[in-house]
Amino acid sequence: MIGATAFAQNANLGTVRGRVQNATNGLYLRNARITVEGTTLEALSDDYGEYMLPEVPAGAATLKIFYTGLEQQTVTVNVPAGQTLEQNFRLASARFTQEVKDNVIQLDRFVVAAARDTNASSIAVSEQRFAPNIKNVVAADAFGDVTEGNIGEFVKYLPGVTVDYTASDVRTISVRGLSANFTTISVDGARVASAASGSSIRTVELEQLSINNAARVEVIKVPTPDIPADSLGGALNLVSRNAFEQDGTVFKYKAYLSINSEDLSIHRKTPGPGNRSTYKGLPGAEFNYIAPLTKNFGIAINGLSSNQFNEQHRSQPTWNFTTGGATATNPYMNQYTMQDGPKVTYRDSLSMKADWKISPGQVLSGTYQYNFYKNFFGNRNVNWNTGTTNVPTPSSGTPLTFGPTFTFGATGRGTVTQSSSFRDKNGFTNIALLTYNYKGRVWEGSLGTNWSQSKSFYRDLTNGHWNALTTSLQGVSRVLYDGITFPRPGTISVLNSANAAVDWTNLSNYRITTLRSSPLDAKDIVSGYNGSLKRDLDFLSFPASIKVGGEIREQYRDIRRYQADTTFVGADGVGNTADDAAVRYLDTNYYGVEPFWGFPPIQWADPFQLGALYQTNPNYFAQTLTQQTGALRFQIANSQKLKETVTAAYVQAEAKLFKNRLAIVTGVRFEKTEDSGIGPLYNPRGNFDSAGVRIAPVGSVLETQLTRVERGYSVSKSYSGSYPSFHATYSINDNLQLRFAYARTVGRPDFGNILPSVRINDTNSSDNTDGLGTIPANTIIATNPALKPWQGNNYDLSLEYYFKDGGLLQVTGFRKDLTDFFGTDTHQLTAAEVDTYGIDPTYLTWPTTISFQQLINAGDARITGGEFYFQHPLNFLPWWGKYFNFVANATILHLQGGSNTQFTNFIPKSGNVGLTFSKSPVVLRVIWNYRGQERLTTNTSSPNAYDWYMSRAFIDINAQYQISKRMTLFANARNVTNVPQNNMRASEVNPIYSRFNRSEEYGIQWAIGVQGSF
Repeated sequence: MIGATAFAQNANLGTVRGRVQNATNGLYLRNARITVEGTTLEALSDDYGEYMLPEVPAGAATLKIFYTGLEQQTVTVNVPAGQTLEQNFRLASARFTQEVKDNVIQLDRFVVAAARDTNASSIAVSEQRFAPNIKNVVAADAFGDVTEGNIGEFVKYLPGVTVDYTASDVRTISVRGLSANFTTISVDGARVASAASGSSIRTVELEQLSINNAARVEVIKVPTPDIPADSLGGALNLVSRNAFEQDGTVFKYKAYLSINSEDLSIHRKTPGPGNRSTYKGLPGAEFNYIAPLTKNFGIAINGLSSNQFNEQHRSQPTWNFTTGGATATNPYMNQYTMQDGPKVTYRDSLSMKADWKISPGQVLSGTYQYNFYKNFFGNRNVNWNTGTTNVPTPSSGTPLTFGPTFTFGATGRGTVTQSSSFRDKNGFTNIALLTYNYKGRVWEGSLGTNWSQSKSFYRDLTNGHWNALTTSLQGVSRVLYDGITFPRPGTISVLNSANAAVDWTNLSNYRITTLRSSPLDAKDIVSGYNGSLKRDLDFLSFPASIKVGGEIREQYRDIRRYQADTTFVGADGVGNTADDAAVRYLDTNYYGVEPFWGFPPIQWADPFQLGALYQTNPNYFAQTLTQQTGALRFQIANSQKLKETVTAAYVQAEAKLFKNRLAIVTGVRFEKTEDSGIGPLYNPRGNFDSAGVRIAPVGSVLETQLTRVERGYSVSKSYSGSYPSFHATYSINDNLQLRFAYARTVGRPDFGNILPSVRINDTNSSDNTDGLGTIPANTIIATNPALKPWQGNNYDLSLEYYFKDGGLLQVTGFRKDLTDFFGTDTHQLTAAEVDTYGIDPTYLTWPTTISFQQLINAGDARITGGEFYFQHPLNFLPWWGKYFNFVANATILHLQGGSNTQFTNFIPKSGNVGLTFSKSPVVLRVIWNYRGQERLTTNTSSPNAYDWYMSRAFIDINAQYQISKRMTLFANARNVTNVPQNNMRASEVNPIYSRFNRSEEYGIQWAIGVQGSF
């Protein structure tokens, strides 16, 4: 508004610059549009709310400023020739315009809470409206409080986005039907590292990221050339809070208690999840500190500590389709598993961003984030099995009989076991960014460097307990199920050889059999450099610019996994005496806990007591030869390392035509990928000397050491491609615009598909001793380092209507044409493959034909889909409508061509409906989240069978009551109807009753607390 500084430019032209602020909450606004009436001059405000209009004709000029959901302003200014005029704006919605007097806001004490939802939706709509490409943008508080801090619980409400659950936790994100490994995640445009729980996938897991560090979230559907091309499904970018997002120091806080409906004990400790009693109502806290310390330097600091207990109950029947007289159309339930799995999760994060405005148009920013995750779960299972044969033992016994509602096992064939899975999962992620941005009248530029490190490590014995513990019920002859329905049989009977009942809840009847330790160490590091330079083509008669840039990104993945099984032999070295009964190691703390599903309390063996026993009496535990070789094979097969370097360059052109009604962004990106990795080497001839004499017995530890070499196989590969894109946005009128977008994208293979590995089973039975999955008899399975990435041609057409008083109606149709997706190829081993993979040529003349199996680029597929989005306040209704805001979206996908097995986690239908009521001092938000049937993997339980999750609808609630200008009480609940997650496993020919595979129930997660600011 005030101030003119000397600026070297045309004597008849001047520059107007300033900042745009939301008067109702003090936030500076990004993507406010400022125009000069009678010209094509136009500017959008940046992350700091700053804008610049160069080359404005000197003299009187009329400026118009527009921001979705806020009142438009028009101001006449006098632009000094050859100088810069500062003109700032403060905008408010029509609802609050009367509060603005002499540029001072006289806010009602409840106005901030009541306006929160409106402000969040306005940010989303403005970002989408002026974005050069098709994307969804939401403020981090758009859907209320996410007290867990999990980003997935936030983005699941967006169109085209579905989230993938591991038990009760959102673990990964999928966009437009493609698996999570084809969705990239970044912070401020820099790729995030993820150790991915020690796996060799590209997927970024959400455990070690926090929504509290972000100001807004962007989901990019179609990339521009300056965005990496490897977003085959989509890309998610978390935009950090900055020090100048408002003009004064602000401290926001939140403190709350998290509790699960399965255990509402707040004032006392209750058993579990380990072998001690703990509090189940756990505290959490968050804060955001925004401090512009000077006019040119400021910091933003964010912190979160989220602690949460929740139950995990599982009921899992297993159906037999092939043996004991069963067929695909007449199966029987032979196994049933019940799981009681309490879990506690601790999540901490701390981030800081510093912004230094070196001069007008120059900003240096540094960001650091630390995210920590710790999880302990104590899964306790009972497994009943009728056996898979109808032949009794002894032969005079009762044979197997079955029907749709019962299975009565054969004499001597039944088993009952208890098994546990206790695990400490830990991990952390560090993220560091340094960026420099310059914006002048004609030139813009940026330089940046980034580094991110993620570690994931599992521990068990070093933390005092075994990972897995198995006990076996003694004296079992028959297992009988009656009243079979989903999710569990009505009754389960366990009988001995005299047909008397055996008490399966009493640990005195069990013997300890095996124990397992499964530590893991994984590390992922992503680092990179990037730069760009943009020039306005001011010599043209229409607004246009050209931008060039490049990026170098390196990713380093290191994985080491271990798994060692041990047999419990006890003090006598045999393990079958009364002194070694499992009841000696009874978990006295957890006894008496009802395990859900209607079962009575069960006595469990304690992995902690047995862990302590292992430290003091290791001779009570012994490894068989098979267990020793299995542990060594597992270690070698799961030791991998890979480095990937991606070098990219791009050119991007932008133009606005027809009086700025048509905006075009186009260009091409070039990317080169170089991979080098090491993995296990398997040389079966290593067990023979030069005379062909076997050195060590088959199956011995020495034979394993001679034939398998840890990280002994290396591979290098590279490929490159060009990825053009074109984006056009046409404003039909002030409220209606049409978008078209095209982009070519790439989906790189998971690391596990290209890391070198050759697995050989030259026996007549299947083998899974390396823990990587079953190898069929007489089969060689090899990864394919030459595997090419998926390629995608993406087409989008979107019609968007922006309501004058805020809100959006958007309809989008899109198509993804995919080539080179993966398929499994199996054929007889050839001489070429023997030479390529270093396989013993003896297998070419093996007595039994040896099959060779690997992934190949198999063919083409197409995904077509549509997205619908509507968001609007209900102020068109009678007077009460102004208190409501309605939002709804839906996505429908259709897959054509190729093999559906390559599109796991494909969800063809998803949607959300939300309603918010805001009337001081109350804000109440209800959101219904629907995720349709989800296709999973194939399995061998029945011919042509596969797994899928049934459709599921969640209802989440968020409520606030503002008790003062600076303090609000809040409560939120996730999945208030406690809808279970049900899994199916079968083929279409199997009867419906046999398709139910698993039901999981987690309780309702509540958080109650207080939040405020000062």
